[in-house]
Amino acid sequence: MSAWRAAYGVALFLAVGVPLLMPLGELHDAAAWSWTAQDAKRHTHLTLNSISLVAGTVAISLPLGIALAVLLFRTTFVGRDFAFFLIAVALFVPLPVIVSSWQGTLGAHGLLPIWSDAEGRPWASGMGAAIWIHALAATPWGAFIVGVGLTWVEAELEDEAAQFVGPWRVLMFVTLPRVRASILASAVFVALQTAAETSVTEMMLVPTLAEEMRTQFATTNAGLGRTLVLSLPSLILIWAMAIGVLAYLQKALPPLALPFSAPRPMELGTPGTRLSASLVVIAFLWLPVASLIWKLGLTGHPPHWQGDVASQFLRAEAHLLGGELIASLVTSVLTGIGVAVTALTGCWLARDSRAFRWLLFGVVTWIWVLPGPAIGMALKQAIDLLPDGPWKALLYYGPSPAPLIWAQGMRALPIAVVFLWPIVRLIPRELFEEARLGGAGPFSELLHVVLPATWRAAAATAIAAAALCLGEIGASARVETPGWQSFAKTLLDHMHTGLDNNVAALCLMMLAAIIACAALVWLATSFVRRTSITQR
Repeated sequence: MSAWRAAYGVALFLAVGVPLLMPLGELHDAAAWSWTAQDAKRHTHLTLNSISLVAGTVAISLPLGIALAVLLFRTTFVGRDFAFFLIAVALFVPLPVIVSSWQGTLGAHGLLPIWSDAEGRPWASGMGAAIWIHALAATPWGAFIVGVGLTWVEAELEDEAAQFVGPWRVLMFVTLPRVRASILASAVFVALQTAAETSVTEMMLVPTLAEEMRTQFATTNAGLGRTLVLSLPSLILIWAMAIGVLAYLQKALPPLALPFSAPRPMELGTPGTRLSASLVVIAFLWLPVASLIWKLGLTGHPPHWQGDVASQFLRAEAHLLGGELIASLVTSVLTGIGVAVTALTGCWLARDSRAFRWLLFGVVTWIWVLPGPAIGMALKQAIDLLPDGPWKALLYYGPSPAPLIWAQGMRALPIAVVFLWPIVRLIPRELFEEARLGGAGPFSELLHVVLPATWRAAAATAIAAAALCLGEIGASARVETPGWQSFAKTLLDHMHTGLDNNVAALCLMMLAAIIACAALVWLATSFVRRTSITQR
């Protein structure tokens, strides 16, 4: 097993450690330290903006996510499976599509122009709009993270409490306190994802630390060094805090044993009330899609909707960029599978080694706290310094998906490790001991003990990682090769001109592809479940 850990550590160092350490050499450049009082004032403003964005996003998305998790995972109502499917699909919707849909609903010239733009900009702007978009994008993720924790609550604890108090008190005083680790994990996930993203803040004209890194790198000769000087103190502090939170979560996770029985559904209110509540939350997430359909067929003065105009724009964009959309979907799925396999292997190797565990957690946490542009800059420098060879064609000249897979895989790996670690941790120790007594080697242990116990969680993690990769722009946009651009980046470029028919067509194309893929996965899962029940 030590040889496996050594090989994994070397691979992690070469693929992640070297690119992220190489930019430190830029700190010797004197221009990187040429900061003025005005720079310090701007840095303070950017820091406050970042804190406000993260705090507002968490404050809105966390209560919504908890409520949605309780509805979907712990109650029953008519249409619950379909509601679950809609929320699962919402995980895959990239931020540019969410920005476009809400802009078409509440922005300038939208269906409900609450965020009207008096200055004539093509997009609504401001901190409120940025917080709203980030919060609604984060709500499905928060719901699933908390929901998984809700399924781990010991049924005997709830049954004992239900003998004395009603279901609402059981929820408030037994169930939710028991999943405080999942709630904290959801808050950390939302905070780190929000702080590292730039696609929303760029469109909403909200300057943040992550956005400043991209600006410094693009406008100054010593951009990478100045970026490091700007970001290192706060990043190290955030990294230390994240490590502390992971240490707490490690202690707060359920004991190393599965519950004796699944928790029973909670009778919170009437079935009609539960259905109505779920419909309201889902409507907030999906109703803006109507604005995209409206924008797709809008024409004339005064503007009116025509079906043939909508069909014309949709066919034109599908013919022009349909291949790029398919390539992005395939690239994201392959990256998600690779990330899930890498994370599962790392969690298995970390299970019985405290030193390796904290090495893995330390590295992936550092990746997690780094904004997307910082990772993209580091990878770009590493690729530029590679000697000529066949790898140069894959990573530089192109067309090739390799740099996209590298950048997107780095961004998704921390989330995959955090998702899979509790599952790997729950595998009974007796299974490992029995396999080792039978002479099983490391590969056999991974194949016959770890994989059978975790394949469902690994498959879900691969899907989640693919969803993150599909909308990743911050890092991949800086390393993509000519001829192989991510569809999300193409969409973001088009969005700078406003929400017109072409942007609406691109958004609807991506949504249609995502829904089709999700439907196929759902049908395959249902078929496997029915087959398993029949065989029993």
